[in-house]
Amino acid sequence: MTRLPVRHAATLLAVLGVGLAMGAPFILGAHAVLAGLRSVSVQIFAVLAASAALSAAAKAGKLHLMQTALGLKLRFARTFTVTVVTDFAFLVSPLGAAGYGVNMGLLQRAGASWALATTVVGADQALDLTFFAIAVPISFLLALGPLTQVTPNFPLPAIVGTLAGLALLAGVLWLCRRPAAAALDAAGRRIVWLRARRARWTRFRQSVRQQWVLLLTGGRGRLAALLLLTTLQWLLRYSALWFILHELGYRLPLGFVLAVQAVVLHAALWTGVPAGGGGGDLALAAAFAPWVPRAAMATALVLWRFATLYCPLLLGALGFIALAWRRRPVSTVAQ
Repeated sequence: MTRLPVRHAATLLAVLGVGLAMGAPFILGAHAVLAGLRSVSVQIFAVLAASAALSAAAKAGKLHLMQTALGLKLRFARTFTVTVVTDFAFLVSPLGAAGYGVNMGLLQRAGASWALATTVVGADQALDLTFFAIAVPISFLLALGPLTQVTPNFPLPAIVGTLAGLALLAGVLWLCRRPAAAALDAAGRRIVWLRARRARWTRFRQSVRQQWVLLLTGGRGRLAALLLLTTLQWLLRYSALWFILHELGYRLPLGFVLAVQAVVLHAALWTGVPAGGGGGDLALAAAFAPWVPRAAMATALVLWRFATLYCPLLLGALGFIALAWRRRPVSTVAQ
């Protein structure tokens, strides 16, 4: 009785968030959007749709490679279906939280253990974080040129002091990692509920560690392939806006566009509204305002949402249909 209202609330929030994301560009000027879209060729839509599909295929290739290395033998088509359904769940849930559960659930349904599914999902996130940890600083360095045109000249001591403070904070956190882990372990021993499940948690953690070791000791070729597929996945997604602006006549550096998206979209994700609720769109319009007029940016955002929202949602919906169709003969036989 209590699960139904929660499910309805989650569905309503998903529809609201996606609807706001779809409608946000029109706030900048509905007439400008419609006029701008009339001048966009069909080839641009085809390129954007292909980039969305290739990004999903790259992510599926990454997951398929990890699953195969850990002993889970699935057809690539099944992995691709799981990938697009997982992306659908990420887009329509607050903070993208449902994506992790859906991914793990579908892997377990395909025959993976809980530890194996956790390892695959965790390794996927680790690879994504590795990409952003490398790409975002490089992008910011490449973005310094455009940024100096619209930002005031900050004194060098302030910049150096800020960077030194961040480095010091990171160093303190690194040095305190072991005392913090020991304190958490001691607290776990005192809590009865945690102590009763300590053995089970220890076995699970050991299993995950073994899976990680197996994944990381598979040779440089596998690791290079995983990093390459991760880079391809995110570059295709984050270069869509750069390509759109370029086609509309606004030639901004790719690193600059990537850096702005990385900051804005991750900030929009933490609002808790599915698909950013349009906040990311309006923030991007504000960020690029010094270089791209309001009307052109509205058109660009509709095209950008076509590549990063409409196409992934469509692929995810088709994935749901494929999974349901796959289960149908099994239920018929069972009857």
